[in-house]
Amino acid sequence: MTSSPTPPTAEPPGSEPSVPDALRACGATRLAHFTPAVNLSFILEDGRIRSSADLAEKSPDCFSPTDRERFDGHPDKICCTFEYPNGYYLAQARNKPAFTNYRDWVCLFLDISLVTRPGTLFAPHNAATGGGAHLRAGGAGLASCFAAQVGTWRRGARHLPGATTDLQAEVLVPGPIAVEHISAVAVRTAEQATAERSRLTMLGLDPDTFTWVVSPHLFDKEELRRRIHGGIDIPLIPWAPSADGETV
Repeated sequence: MTSSPTPPTAEPPGSEPSVPDALRACGATRLAHFTPAVNLSFILEDGRIRSSADLAEKSPDCFSPTDRERFDGHPDKICCTFEYPNGYYLAQARNKPAFTNYRDWVCLFLDISLVTRPGTLFAPHNAATGGGAHLRAGGAGLASCFAAQVGTWRRGARHLPGATTDLQAEVLVPGPIAVEHISAVAVRTAEQATAERSRLTMLGLDPDTFTWVVSPHLFDKEELRRRIHGGIDIPLIPWAPSADGETV
């Protein structure tokens, strides 16, 4: 028999900061969500990012391997991270046979205001750790992601603001998330941006719905970790097609 997920803990009222207060203190300005690039057309056509549970029920054809491995016990929610994507997750996903057909990935940057959505949960580690045992609701849960030490991870003096102490800390946002909350789509190269734009156009969708940025460091686990821990900027280079077909 499958055991029930561990319920998230919550502090008594009045004993913890509010989510908005904890958010202001941590310095995060956005959420990030990795997804196979093929999902962009589904998201744009549907007008929303759906949770695993929602996809399985309403759009099984769009149900990908990323949705099957939900060990956090909350398939009704969408896994996100603060400020930068979870490079460890992407590295593991790329090495799994089930993801052979998902070579290209994108990072969706989302409005930080989503953390105030009722039912949002926070985990200072990967949300699946202990079957979701570290998930917490409320401002204290959010603040725990930015503690001076989380497990074996210590927050150094140069740690980039807005990035969690454990780079696999997660935010589980109740779905669906409307495309209006997607502030940018990050890709690894300008060539990938061109390909994704062309694919959407061929499907009769408007790629200009999205703001596009190029940032190869987001897709390299070790380089992403090195830059966050070392306080090194991670550029997000704006991308758009020029009139002559070249990229800018």
